[in-house]
Amino acid sequence: MKENIITALDIGSSTIRSLLVKCKSQDHMEILGISELPSSGIEKGIVKDIQAVSDCVRKALEEVETVAGTNAVNIFANITGEHIKTHVGDGRISIPTASPNEPGEIDQAHVDQVINDAKNSVKIQKGFERSQILHGIPQGYVIDGQDDIRNPVRMIGFHLITKVYTIFADITPLRNLSKSIELAGYEIEPENFVLSHIAIANAVLSEDERRLGTILLDIGGGTCDISLFHRGVLEKILVVPMAGSAITEDLAIGLKTNLANAEYIKTQYGIALASSVDPEVEVDVEGIAGRESNRKTQHLVSHVIQHRVEEMLSLCYDRLKNYYTPELVTAGIVLTGGTARLQQIDKVVENAFNMHVKVAAPDLSRLNGMVSHLDDPAFATVVGLLYHAASLDRELKAPTSRAARFGTTKIADKIKQIYKDFTT
Repeated sequence: MKENIITALDIGSSTIRSLLVKCKSQDHMEILGISELPSSGIEKGIVKDIQAVSDCVRKALEEVETVAGTNAVNIFANITGEHIKTHVGDGRISIPTASPNEPGEIDQAHVDQVINDAKNSVKIQKGFERSQILHGIPQGYVIDGQDDIRNPVRMIGFHLITKVYTIFADITPLRNLSKSIELAGYEIEPENFVLSHIAIANAVLSEDERRLGTILLDIGGGTCDISLFHRGVLEKILVVPMAGSAITEDLAIGLKTNLANAEYIKTQYGIALASSVDPEVEVDVEGIAGRESNRKTQHLVSHVIQHRVEEMLSLCYDRLKNYYTPELVTAGIVLTGGTARLQQIDKVVENAFNMHVKVAAPDLSRLNGMVSHLDDPAFATVVGLLYHAASLDRELKAPTSRAARFGTTKIADKIKQIYKDFTT
């Protein structure tokens, strides 16, 4: 990839984050701007109020443009939700040869062809008519009966076979997310939507963790995104529609306070393991709509949090338990996402899964500039989007100055108004 601008946009249920970078190479990116604002209008990965989402996107991107001094182009955004579907399909191709009895050399075009063959074999099946393919992840290759081939490029053979884990998104939620960005005044290419699980893995997992077996658990505001890695490949993704926002709502109900104050109490005083809290410590709780404030023990706050976290983890375990055996998850659980910042949550996760747990912030070794603010599990998705975009081998749009963009927009708006006046 030649030097260019990349904009990463993480549209979450509670927060929207954006990064604008100058990408000099896949491993060298300079941060030009960062924005982080409250999100509204989207719940559990689904747009519920398109105007609200659009307004949040516009504010986030305008803020990052102001800091960077350049336009937010080449936007890559995440997508998740219960509508995500997966299927494993087989691909098979013959390798062109110089003579019938001599094998041919496999190049990248052949690899792409066999992956597309597998993806297309799934797409035509019933149930995927109103879905769009997001990713096709090969689970390994077979060359003339020799299996467990990791990289077949430049190897010799007559036939190349692969199994591909194909990930789909329903068209309706995908289009509504795309339109939210368009209504904000920006453009996004259809292929620039990235599954949150894949973005997050790019940011927090090492090669050893992928190879030895890891459960990657991202607990955000609206969903728990679960990824199972083994032998270096992504083998399973799951989405549980319960996360940090549910904890906030429980606190608002249990403490009889508004959502904003419940969120503040959760982030400032919340501890996920109630047994570790001093029962004598109290916190101020704001009343609802001007009602009188009161004081509650921090132990009560933590009890409410732990109860919801355990319920959430129980759902995650029930969904995941049939897809792995503990012996094959040598590296244990990698925990990330905004809710991973809760104190002692790693202990609760460890108790639920009986595995070692690591709370992970994104790897920032490929970035320079304002990196200190990104050393936080909540920024795993947006950093991972950057890394995904930088790894692609395709042309991106050239940047323009921020002033030029806004000047052009004003001229276009004026022309539209003149046309409207003329025709009415």
